[in-house]
Amino acid sequence: MVEKDSRFLELGPRAQEQPTAANVAPQVIESIPNIDHRYGDGRAEIVGIAVLNDLGNKRHLMEPGKPVVIRISVRAKEAVMNPNIGFMMRNHLGVDFAGTNTLREGHQLAELWPGDTVTVDFHLTLPELYPASFSFSPAIADGNLSHYKMCDWIDNALTLQMGHGEGEIYGYLHIPCKVEVNSRLGAKEAVPHEH
Repeated sequence: MVEKDSRFLELGPRAQEQPTAANVAPQVIESIPNIDHRYGDGRAEIVGIAVLNDLGNKRHLMEPGKPVVIRISVRAKEAVMNPNIGFMMRNHLGVDFAGTNTLREGHQLAELWPGDTVTVDFHLTLPELYPASFSFSPAIADGNLSHYKMCDWIDNALTLQMGHGEGEIYGYLHIPCKVEVNSRLGAKEAVPHEH
C-alpha cells in the first residue's frame, strides 16, 4: 500500500490524463440550441442541454403535470474540485421563475479532471403553469451553495412552450389544493318550517 501511495505522489493528480471511456458519460448531449450570453472562468463548459420525456425522447412542448427530465452535459477543461451543475428556468419576460442544482438536491458530484464529461438528469414533474414560453439556462460552478466560482453559464440555452392544462390558471401557476367545506361560523341550527 505504501508503494502504491508513493507512486501516486510521484505521478501527481489526474490533471494530465486524457479522457477515456471510464471518464466519459454514456449519454452525452452535445447540442445547445441557443446562446444569448455565456460567462464563467471556462474551467468546465456546458456542452449540451435537452428537455426529455420520461422515456428519454426530446420534448417539443411541455405539458402541465407531466414528468420531464432536464439533461445537462458538462466537460471539464481544468480541474473542478466541487462541481455543482444546475439550471434556471425563466418565463417569457426573462424573470427567473425556478431553478435547482445538484447540491440543492443533496447530490455531491465527484471532482472533474481535464477531459472528464458528466451528464446530469434532473427528474421533475411540472406544475400547472400558465401557457407561455419558458427558457432553461444551464450552469456549472465550483464550490458550495454560498461560495462558488462560475465555470460556465449559458443564458436561455433552450426555450419550450408550456401547453394548456385542464383548467384555468389564475396568475402564474395553479397550486394543487383540496377543498373541504366545514360548518359556517355563526350558523344557527335549522328550524323545520311548517306549512
